[in-house]
Amino acid sequence: MSPFRHQIEAEGLGFSYEDREIFTDLTFSVEKNQALLLLGPSGSGKSTLAFCLNKLYPEAVDGVLKGSLMFEGKKLDDFKPGELNQKIGIVFQDPESQFCMLTVEEEVAFGLENFHVPRQEMEAKIDHALALVGLQDEKKTVIHTLSGGQKQKLALACVLALQPEVIILDEPTANLDPLSSTELVETITMLRNEHPFTLIVIEHKLDDWVEMMDRCLVIDSSGMVLFDGTPAECFGEFTPYLQKEGIWLPKVVEAAMAAKKAGIFKGERLPLYQHELVAGLENRVDFLKKARVATVKDEPLLEVHGLFARDYLKNINLRIRKGELTALVGANGSGKTTLSKCLAGLIPLTQGEIHFCDVPLSKWREKELYKMLGYVFQNPEHQFITDSVYEEIAFGLEDPAAVKSILEKMGLLKHAGAHPFTLSQGQKRRLSVATMLIHEQELLILDEPTFGQDANTAHEIMEILEEKVGAVFMITHDMELVDQYADTVHVLDGGELVFSGAPESLWENQEVIDRARLKLPFRKQLENELVRSEMHVTT
Repeated sequence: MSPFRHQIEAEGLGFSYEDREIFTDLTFSVEKNQALLLLGPSGSGKSTLAFCLNKLYPEAVDGVLKGSLMFEGKKLDDFKPGELNQKIGIVFQDPESQFCMLTVEEEVAFGLENFHVPRQEMEAKIDHALALVGLQDEKKTVIHTLSGGQKQKLALACVLALQPEVIILDEPTANLDPLSSTELVETITMLRNEHPFTLIVIEHKLDDWVEMMDRCLVIDSSGMVLFDGTPAECFGEFTPYLQKEGIWLPKVVEAAMAAKKAGIFKGERLPLYQHELVAGLENRVDFLKKARVATVKDEPLLEVHGLFARDYLKNINLRIRKGELTALVGANGSGKTTLSKCLAGLIPLTQGEIHFCDVPLSKWREKELYKMLGYVFQNPEHQFITDSVYEEIAFGLEDPAAVKSILEKMGLLKHAGAHPFTLSQGQKRRLSVATMLIHEQELLILDEPTFGQDANTAHEIMEILEEKVGAVFMITHDMELVDQYADTVHVLDGGELVFSGAPESLWENQEVIDRARLKLPFRKQLENELVRSEMHVTT
């Protein structure tokens, strides 16, 4: 029998810093080897709570922690410096913030050295951890040359190498291509089967994780516990409360709710798994037909001819049309961010040319170009230049009413006086998008615009982008966004463009889907499953 009642136990837990209460009066416990899904709207304090659990907060931000927090029967303050970090490993939402070495191998070794792992054991532990996340070929690679998704995998490898008792994953799939996301869940499942450990996952993309989870803990927008129970209960009768808070639902649950509303779902409860949904549907295929029909725009805004760059991008040819929402997808490391920076004039071309508004990009004066073209970086902190959220929006904008309007739309009005760096990752992303939207450029290029967003704010961002008069070019790993919003999608693989066309045409091209490590959107997966089941019934 375990010597402690609960592995993690919080009672009356509150955290505040800079005169802001992040969460208040949280009481919950986590059992040893349990898998917990931590849910809540953007800015509710999920990441902050994770940092408190391994004692990074409050010291790192000079905050105030109230209440009681115990690990294996001991108060966190009773652990020696560094002792808790070996027992509780965390993969940050922004993986770059936890790197301190030059190469991949050195980064994994750094953690092992800190905990005095014998040198003769290190090589095998490094190789094993990198193999688990598919980075064995990048062992000698300089970290800053990795893609965002590869950095996410490296952060996970550093934690896995230490074999902690608890692993906390903060938005682990946010920067991963669709297939890598599935593989990550499969890897975690395999590891927990071989050597059980406690798992806490903060995530918006839920479908791959639900089957693994024992419990859901939901924090509301006021920073209090809204729900604590099983996934079946959470995504069953409690679903309306989640929707009110803007918390993402599994796609299966969303589809079942739509079918129930249409009177064609006969199940007694909302299903968590696709086979349950298929079994409960009547009049099966009709309700899944895509309602949104992309309108083809013909007037080109930006044209790329024979682009080569950085010895990686090869012979890229594409067109962005006025008023069009264009998506760029592909596996981690395929060159998506590099291409987007070329389109924005931030990276020089080795060969080829780009025309923007019928003028070669190289001929534009920088000041005039960026009045017409906006760029939202993958890391939002790279573009903040003022000391408050309000000033960030108001910079170069004279109308206070317009500033207030965009702050309200982005759910940032109550944070107007805060420093941008004190916001949550999701709030930082909304701020970075907002700073570009106010100038109404002809073309807005965004790298993962909905990263870290709850369902309500993600929808709000995409609705604002759809209303934009000019064109939008976005990099995303989210096939649901591509399916719902994109007029055109380009697929990049190994620095080459392997597909350009409408999303519906891409979903029919399994060869490209497999090659670029993509996955079909849930709507298409379910439609295919229903067609197969209908064929089985008729035969």
